[in-house]
Amino acid sequence: MLEVSNLGVRYGRHIALQGVSLRVEKGEISVMLGANGAGKSTLLKAVAGIVPSEPGTQVRMNGRAISGLEAHRIVEQGIALVPEGRGVFGDLSVEENLALGAFAKRARGTKQSTLQLIFGLFPRLAERKRQQVRTMSGGEQQMVAISRALMSRPDILMLDEPSLGLSPLLSKELFRSLKTIAESGYGILLVEQNAKLSLKIADRGYLIENGAIAGEDTADNLRHNPAVLSAYLGGRASNAPISTALPIALGDVKAIADSIKNIDRSGGH
Repeated sequence: MLEVSNLGVRYGRHIALQGVSLRVEKGEISVMLGANGAGKSTLLKAVAGIVPSEPGTQVRMNGRAISGLEAHRIVEQGIALVPEGRGVFGDLSVEENLALGAFAKRARGTKQSTLQLIFGLFPRLAERKRQQVRTMSGGEQQMVAISRALMSRPDILMLDEPSLGLSPLLSKELFRSLKTIAESGYGILLVEQNAKLSLKIADRGYLIENGAIAGEDTADNLRHNPAVLSAYLGGRASNAPISTALPIALGDVKAIADSIKNIDRSGGH
């Protein structure tokens, strides 16, 4: 299980994250929703050890403190990150990309069984394992990126905008695969622009605004909360009560919605 408490990140004088706390259980999907620039990607990078966190941050993996560890040591503790943009090695084959993912000591003894799991999830990768990744479609490259992370045999899989640039059909296929991955026992922490699809497969959801957690609830409650519907899902719910378990003001949600609309009009990411 991943437990994050009081996570803070600063870039110079700019406070990117402050007092962030969350958890991800085994076999659970937790989704992080928020406007662009709210700190979602920074959160994942901080947990993964790619950016340093502020003093007082506590990150624990299966009860063991991992705050301040180098990124490769955090991988050995059972956390893998699929970054935005995938980060695959385009000149290498599918097979070679996956082999790089199994470099962690924790993964070396289970390489073949993990490959079988991956090829069951993504049969196209088995068919094209000798194909250069740069010649594959965006959806196929995302499969490679997720599979390479799975090859490290993580307990927690973190994904940053995995459906970005994918067609609606490929996005649905991807989310079905993520649900299957979670059902196999992996915990998933998901940052995703497609709130509707992500909340359908998630167990828990967090709302982040200006570097702080603005709300937390079950994914089902968030899907039926009228304020969240208005801000993130582009719809309205009739006679649906706002959950008292969601500590977020309606005015704050409207502000987030306005920010998202402005970003969408400007085409920013």
